[in-house]
Amino acid sequence: MARISNIYGMVITALLALLGFSCPFYAAGEYGTPHATYKVKGVVVSEADDSPIEGIRAALNRERSSYTYTIATTYTDSEGYFFLQGSEFPNLKLHVELLDVDGEKNGSFARLEVEADFRYKTFTGSSGWYEGEAELDLGIIRMKPE
Repeated sequence: MARISNIYGMVITALLALLGFSCPFYAAGEYGTPHATYKVKGVVVSEADDSPIEGIRAALNRERSSYTYTIATTYTDSEGYFFLQGSEFPNLKLHVELLDVDGEKNGSFARLEVEADFRYKTFTGSSGWYEGEAELDLGIIRMKPE
């Protein structure tokens, strides 16, 4: 009976360890977790002639100590405009990564990372764990042709 109990305990321990290590590294917006909504917008143009660039992937990223993960992703429209919205822990310094993913369609542009600092922004509409929302306009962003 003791042997069966010991094997049962080892199986349960292994299952709990497996489930514990398979959880995601972050969990913004869950019950009991402070979170806020971040909104970032801007217009992407070519540094060469200030013409808008369509099809640039814009990603709102958060850097952790050893990795970076994406909160929201979108693509620029025909006028170079993008709008990102995502939820994450409040008052962060985030980054917008701009990447030309369409090949030669609109020319080739070098990857660009722009800081989106929300640490000193005013958040509105807070309630409980929800810290509210803040918006940041990055204005015109110029990408270098490759």
